[in-house]
Amino acid sequence: MINKFKFLKEAFHVLSGSALIIGLLFMVSCDNSSDTPPEPDLYPLPGIYTFSEAILQTTFNIPGIGIPITAPKDITDEMAGGLLANANCVDPTNGAVELKSDFTLFFTCLTESTETQAGTWAVNSDTTKLTLSLSVPAPLSLVIEDFTINETTDVIGGTIRNFPITKELLAGFLAGVPGADAILAGIADTYVQLVDVDIKFQKENQ
Repeated sequence: MINKFKFLKEAFHVLSGSALIIGLLFMVSCDNSSDTPPEPDLYPLPGIYTFSEAILQTTFNIPGIGIPITAPKDITDEMAGGLLANANCVDPTNGAVELKSDFTLFFTCLTESTETQAGTWAVNSDTTKLTLSLSVPAPLSLVIEDFTINETTDVIGGTIRNFPITKELLAGFLAGVPGADAILAGIADTYVQLVDVDIKFQKENQ
């Protein structure tokens, strides 16, 4: 009988020790589960983009003739044609912008091998502002504020405030207007009209 009680006593100590170990392991496991989960990977901004949409948000008059360009107005073609003229694509509709991983910016051509270094790009720490610093055809800083990224559709965009509508861009607005060449000839080469534009880019490569 004594041996039986001794066996039960030793077994109780073993079980108690095991329960203590299991309890400690459970506490550690619960503590680890409360750790802050890892942050999701940032959207990879480098890539090739085409103009998806550009909407004029500021009404202005073409100088000399008073033809109003009334906002809101879709100016996607005018923006693409004006900004990407220096991409030198065989087919102008192939014009695109490439943001490279080293933060250089290139004008490039879809389905063509042509590319032209055109400046640099940067994004702020909280990804709310994208800056395109163009050097071609002339120095120009385009700051896209209220910057958003749609990771489902690969569309990025925001608002460019005080975007300069130049004489070259006016040609797009005057397409089809009788006497457009004469109108443009009467506009100073230094003409600039500052407007706000909502803009979107479509990422073409994954």
